[in-house]
Amino acid sequence: MKHLLSLIFCVYFNDCLMGPQQAKWGKWQNWGDQKDGTYLNPIIPSDYSDIDCIRISEDYYAIFFTFQFSPGMTLLHSKDLVNWTKHSSVLDSSAVKWARKAMWAPSIIRKDGKYYFFFGANDVHEGEIGGIGVAVSDRPDGPYKDLLGKPLINEIVNGAQP
Repeated sequence: MKHLLSLIFCVYFNDCLMGPQQAKWGKWQNWGDQKDGTYLNPIIPSDYSDIDCIRISEDYYAIFFTFQFSPGMTLLHSKDLVNWTKHSSVLDSSAVKWARKAMWAPSIIRKDGKYYFFFGANDVHEGEIGGIGVAVSDRPDGPYKDLLGKPLINEIVNGAQP
């Protein structure tokens, strides 16, 4: 009983302190940076699926696929993880000729002064082209170009799609 009362107190106390800072989902009148050293969640009011982030020096880049900005992948850039600048279509899906159905699950890495963008494409079945692709750019915010003109990995291994 003592633990139950402690739990109830903590939940109530936390709600009293944090409740006013949270907006109801989808009802954002004021979100993100409040220009007074505080911010409100959500920082970015959207549904960004398969998001991946990379830090390069003092900059943060978040890459994701969303049907809102098709064709292509969109990238967000921030210096403080609160204020974000959107870069649309950093990889144009129409320029990846072998990716006919869909692209998802992007990730960016930096190696030897280049930026490599890995992504899933197509829903691969036996005898079809698709899998894991790679594109390259000289800048983290693109534009990225298909590096190989074909998937980096296309083979189904032990029944698992790449």
